[in-house]
Amino acid sequence: MGNLIDTLAGAHSPLDRLTRALAEDLSQGKSKLETDFREAYLVLEQHLTQRMRKQLAMERFNTAYNYKLNQAQFRKLLNAERERRKETGDVLICTACGRPLEGQDPTEQGESE
Repeated sequence: MGNLIDTLAGAHSPLDRLTRALAEDLSQGKSKLETDFREAYLVLEQHLTQRMRKQLAMERFNTAYNYKLNQAQFRKLLNAERERRKETGDVLICTACGRPLEGQDPTEQGESE
C-alpha cells in the first residue's frame, strides 16, 4: 500500500493518479504471475525438453518466484504460453540439435506427470 501512496503522490491530476493506480494493480496479482511465467518460460521448456517432470519444474518455479501453483494451474499457464508463442511465430529451438520443436509437446516424450 505504501508503494501506491508513493506512486500517487507524484501524479498531478485525478486521471494521472487513476492511471498510475491501475498500472500498479496490473503489475501485481494474475498479471504478475503471467509476466513471471513468460520470463521463466524458456528455461522451463529447456528443462522439460530434457525430460524433466512437470511436477519438479512447477515446484522449482514456485520456489523461485514464491507462488503456490498446483499442477493444473502450471499446465494451463504452460499451454497458454506455448499457444501464445505459436501464434506470434516464436518457435522454440532445440539446444542440442538446433531444430525447431514445433509440432511436438516436449513434455509428452514418455514423461509422466
